[in-house]
Amino acid sequence: AYFDAPSGRDPLALDMGSMKKGQVWINGQSIGRYWPANIAQGDCGECRYTGTFRQQKCQSGCGLPTQR
Repeated sequence: AYFDAPSGRDPLALDMGSMKKGQVWINGQSIGRYWPANIAQGDCGECRYTGTFRQQKCQSGCGLPTQR
């Protein structure tokens, strides 16, 4: 993609959630490779904070990439 940089000094982010594996090029410069991160799976039900900790105890966004 080619575009003019926005004014200001705030950081920018690209949401590559709709893309698969590949490389990102902006204005002719490679900014790196990307691929979907691990997908959270399991019970995305209500969070329960009592009892022994288990990784599946409080999950959200099941079926979605972990990094967005």
